[in-house]
Amino acid sequence: MTVTCSPPSDTGEWEALRRSEFPGARINLNAGTLGTTARSVRAAQRGFWRDGLRAWPLGQYTRGRADLQRARALVAELWGPAPVAVTAGTSETMTRVTLALHARLGPGPIRVLTSGHEHAGGLQGFLDMPGVAVHYLPDHVLADPDAVATIVAEVRPHALFLSQIAYTTGQHIPVEPQIAVARGVVPELWAIVDAAQALGLVAPALAGADLVVASCHKWLFGPPGCGLLWMSPRARDELASGAAGEPLDGEAPCSAFDRTGGHDLSVYAGLAAALALHLRLGPAAVRARSAALAGWFAADLHARLRDRGVAHAFIDPGTGELTDAPATERLVGAVHIHFPDRDPYPAYASLDRRGVHLKCIKSTRPTGARLAVLRACVPWYESPARLGGALDSIADALAERP
Repeated sequence: MTVTCSPPSDTGEWEALRRSEFPGARINLNAGTLGTTARSVRAAQRGFWRDGLRAWPLGQYTRGRADLQRARALVAELWGPAPVAVTAGTSETMTRVTLALHARLGPGPIRVLTSGHEHAGGLQGFLDMPGVAVHYLPDHVLADPDAVATIVAEVRPHALFLSQIAYTTGQHIPVEPQIAVARGVVPELWAIVDAAQALGLVAPALAGADLVVASCHKWLFGPPGCGLLWMSPRARDELASGAAGEPLDGEAPCSAFDRTGGHDLSVYAGLAAALALHLRLGPAAVRARSAALAGWFAADLHARLRDRGVAHAFIDPGTGELTDAPATERLVGAVHIHFPDRDPYPAYASLDRRGVHLKCIKSTRPTGARLAVLRACVPWYESPARLGGALDSIADALAERP
């Protein structure tokens, strides 16, 4: 076996953190879907229910409101003072956003310009809504904002919807310059950014966006089903959520898009704990650790698959193109491996049974191209020793022909 790079150095602090916060035996490399909830997050949610709070509705609302406000303050400390709603996950939040935009723009025709790499949780509401026409940017312009102007001039979209990091390929799309170029052609355009795969790895792309939606149960390892929605002044003024019920923190600028009604109010204590952990570690340190682990993981996996004769290609996060070897210097946390001559699902299912959990992405893109991808989201808390065992399992599973 040939290994092309050494694992990142480990002073023991990361391993101590893993043992404290993520002590389980399973190796969750599917953080981009549902990250492992940190132990301190779970403890905060359990602690919320002290003092007999389950039988005390007013106490739940009072404590929940304080935790919600604390979570909002931590968001501001991490990513700046832009007003934010504390929401459910991205899919549920995008349902409300889609309905709000439809109400604002009228019955149609409404033209939405997007990429061919969007998650159904973000885009499906537009695809299913009468009076909405969805147009796709060609792949080659996603890394070239200047090329967007011609397409925007042709389509004249009412909304531009782009992921900051594409879930299918891991491509880092320069959404801020894309928005600026599009607005230069259609100034009144609504710009929506899906930061679900970005938050916790890179800062949310807020500049120029009307709405930035993200989940906190992925790379932030917070409670399942919680997220954030940043809103521009125009969005706060012109979009009505249409949600029934009263918000928990009605004085907040984006409270109309907060969750309402009866729900598990301990989620805000858990979210605050997840944000506090991220702040304590430092976003820059988390990104550096994630990048080092992902780069080593990809290089090692490439060597193992090559030695076993498994045909594969990596997806370059800078360009979205297939490459023979991983672009390790551009990886941040997710590694996307495409298999041109096989269905990776049997290996994915076999690994799931062994306690190694990845994401299998099989789809036909709007261009007609076939995707057969295994995505490994390498969490910053994992140890090279544990990941080495996972690499053995992954390579062995892929070397087996079903």
